This record gives sequence, C-alpha cells and structure tokens, in this order.
Amino acid sequence: MENITICYLSWKRNDVFDQTLKSHLEHGLFDLILPENRLIFFQEISDQDKQLAEKYNCKFIGNKFNVGILNAFVELIENCKTDYFIFCENDWNLIENKETTFKVLQDSIKLCESDIIVRLRSIKNPGIPLYSRPENVESWLSQDISNFPYKLESLSWINEPEKYYNTLEKVQLNTKWYICTLEHQKWSNNIFICKTSILKNTINQLKEYKNLDKYTGLEDTLINEIKLNVKIAGGDGLFTHLDNVKIK
Repeated sequence: MENITICYLSWKRNDVFDQTLKSHLEHGLFDLILPENRLIFFQEISDQDKQLAEKYNCKFIGNKFNVGILNAFVELIENCKTDYFIFCENDWNLIENKETTFKVLQDSIKLCESDIIVRLRSIKNPGIPLYSRPENVESWLSQDISNFPYKLESLSWINEPEKYYNTLEKVQLNTKWYICTLEHQKWSNNIFICKTSILKNTINQLKEYKNLDKYTGLEDTLINEIKLNVKIAGGDGLFTHLDNVKIK
C-alpha cells in the first residue's frame, strides 16, 4: 500500500509509544506501509525519541517545544507525500492481524475516494476512555436516541444501529460499514484515514487558527470553524486505545 502514509503524533510517554509501534510491526501494518511512509512528529523532541523512531525504521520530524496538536498536525500534512493519510497519536495499538488490516485499509481507500473520513477505532474493543458510552445501555435504548451525536461510536454497544437510526447509510465491502454526516457523528482525534488532498486544502485555514486563543481542539476547528464538508464512516476498525497514562 504505497499510497498510504501513517503520521504519528507523540509527546513523551515513549513506553506507551513503544507498545504502539511494536503492535504495528508485529501485526503486519509495517509490511503494508513502507518505511518512508511512516512519519512521526515529536513534541519536545529528545534523543530518546529519535532512537525510538530509528528502532522501528520510521522517519521523524519535531520541535524542541510542545507546539500543540494543531501545529503538529499541519506539519504532518505538509510532509505527507502520498494520496492517503492516517493520523495516529501515540497510544493506538493494532489488535487485528495482517490479513484483516489489509482488507480494512482496502475498504478505507474505496471510501476515501468518495471524500469520506474513515474511523479506524475498533468497535468490539475500542479501549478506554469511551466517553460517549452511556452508563446504562438498556435504559439508554429505551429512550429516543435518534439525535445522539455519536452514532458511529455507539456501534461499540449496539449491534444493529439501523434499528435506532435512520441517518446511517450501510455499505458492504470486504467488511460492513456505516456512513453518516458530521451532524450525526462528531469527528475526533481518534485514529482515522482520509484523502491527503482534503487536509492539504484546509492547511491555509488551519494555519489561521494555530495561535488563536479560541482554538479548542482539532475536532472543533475542523468542524465548527472551518466546517469541513465530508462524511464519516465507521466499521469493525483495527485499533484499540490504550488507557490514559500519566505523562511523567
């Protein structure tokens, strides 16, 4: 898959990032993505960071300061040379095998060709935290949930979402996918893949928000301020989120 770059964003927590990269290596992702298409941006870059990148045969860039998610995100976009861009923070473990990973990424490219952003978080094992999950699912399902703003995330706790939502489009490729608009599923900093061109087209607008006090996060900026006009897809996914680990 020479047309995909995986772009990592990392700040400290090299023990966690080592687990992440190890899972990507051992589960076959690095057999699919070329070394020159594995790029890491390190906040407050250190010699230990550089050694970690070299250990897993990844390219790296960085800054001696913590420049924030948005600035780093722009740097990764500008340095991406392939058609498709995976955004991955340092705490997303790959939990599926190489064959499944290939099929999901193959599907993802087909969806991306229609200007869809594809979420790659596992629905059967999303990891924690999953803030949108209700404390009592049974009680939650007894209510009107048609306006629930995290419909794709709810795939983690309901099996047939079409019974509850009429705003999801079901698509069968190698695996099953559900597609909706941004009003029905907020985008997030969770791991995703999309066309690089979509993000490159937003760079000038992103740069306007780099240092503004009103910038509150990648999701808010791309959706509420820039109003990125795309759809979101979710399916079985590939990656689980590691539990929060305190930064030392």
